Amino acid sequence: MKHYIHTAILVEEEKKSEWLKASLSKFSSYQKVSVLSDREEALEFLNQDTCTLLFLDEVYLNLLYTIRKPVFIVPICTKINISRMKKLMKMGCFDILSPGNRDDQLTGILGKIIKIHTFYESTKGNKDIVNEKEMNYNASLARIIFTEESIFLPSTKTQPSVRILLNDIQFILLEGGKIQFYMENDELFERKKSLKYFLNRLPASRFQKINQKTIANVHKIDQMRGDSCHIGERSFKITRTFKEELKSKLHL
Repeated sequence: MKHYIHTAILVEEEKKSEWLKASLSKFSSYQKVSVLSDREEALEFLNQDTCTLLFLDEVYLNLLYTIRKPVFIVPICTKINISRMKKLMKMGCFDILSPGNRDDQLTGILGKIIKIHTFYESTKGNKDIVNEKEMNYNASLARIIFTEESIFLPSTKTQPSVRILLNDIQFILLEGGKIQFYMENDELFERKKSLKYFLNRLPASRFQKINQKTIANVHKIDQMRGDSCHIGERSFKITRTFKEELKSKLHL
């Protein structure tokens, strides 16, 4: 059975849209293409349909904060700005189409996605074909697109907006009026929001408020004993209000 990489296009110029469609049609895996007419249609489409790849004009980049499903995002920039391009990659964009030889750029981008897609399809449900270390290394890009959910953290004066994997979050802590995200790789992100703001944007099956200052990733809880739980080397008090709900998610 042929696997098509579903691609969506959201651009302002019809000429650019036609070029993308014509270029994509040259690759057998990219012949399933949806052209989106405006921001509203894009929002409805991207959060309902299964789309792997999205090309969009840079002016539509704020859509990144509202797309709930993982997708390869490739913005089309009108000028070369290295600092801006670095920021776009940090935001979670897969690659960038910049001015210049866009035919070659597009070929390179599509080739990379095909390799990742092929790897994911070959290992899905059959992870014993590679050792764990190799799987983790090669799937580092595939998992953000196909297997893991993510969340965007808005930018601050000191930190750019960034996409983080939900599975990499250990716990979220309210400290000194700021929300701190403690990550698996020891990274720490701070944002001036409320716990409720992020709790409403995280899957309830995976994240649980355990006291007035802490949201825990239930998959990261190593041990629960009495009114406390352990995540790595940290111990947290569990408020009675949240205890039964947490136990149900831990299947205790």
